[in-house]
Amino acid sequence: MVRNYLRTVGRHFSALFPPACAGCDGVSITGLAFCAICAPVAHRIEEPCCSRCQVPMDLFRPTGANSLCSRCQRQPPAFDSVHALWEYDGSVADAIRRIKYGGDLPALRALCRGASPWLSQHLYDLGPDLPVIPVPAHPTDLQRRGFHLPSLALRFLSVSNPIVPCGLRKERPTPRQATLSLEERHRNLIDAFRWHGPSVESKIALLFDDVLTTGATADAASRALKLAGFDSVHIFVFARAPFISGSKPAT
Repeated sequence: MVRNYLRTVGRHFSALFPPACAGCDGVSITGLAFCAICAPVAHRIEEPCCSRCQVPMDLFRPTGANSLCSRCQRQPPAFDSVHALWEYDGSVADAIRRIKYGGDLPALRALCRGASPWLSQHLYDLGPDLPVIPVPAHPTDLQRRGFHLPSLALRFLSVSNPIVPCGLRKERPTPRQATLSLEERHRNLIDAFRWHGPSVESKIALLFDDVLTTGATADAASRALKLAGFDSVHIFVFARAPFISGSKPAT
């Protein structure tokens, strides 16, 4: 009887307060992150992609029969794969900016609602017992923003894998990556991360962040994890830039 009552209350609550769209102030499509207007410009990442950084291969063509883009062949990143659901543009970029710079938590819940089935399946495929490590922020950044987006997102996503929230730490504050060139971004993060978690038992780490643009943060964090003893690091993000800033797409 109590369960039926709660279901009824839940239905009335949903009718009065329908789920918000992650990209605007509209009402989202049932079970999705975006409304009917924003959904068409929330672009899912499509194959073929580089098997390492997931950049679309029509932008960075592989050489020969290699499944790696030319950039990953020239300068292999420390991470072993990237798993992103959306391209970082359109409604998805709008949603992430609303969350990161406006503290829009309903938008974060909506984004997690749309990404949860995809993320849960990928995490399960790699290993349901593998640790998920949120990319850390420096304490000064946390104080300024008031919340840690990757950790909060993992709670909204209801990830079943074990989460290690403070294992990886950012040791020093750094200038905002968005203001820097590709080369400056990599220099900016040298030795910025260090592992403070328990001794490594699993040889595979799953690193979670909200977005991947140039890959500099993911690369620096992955290097720190491999120094700690992890053999491979797999990156999970809501979205990744459709091309790598500072690199020229193939023509």
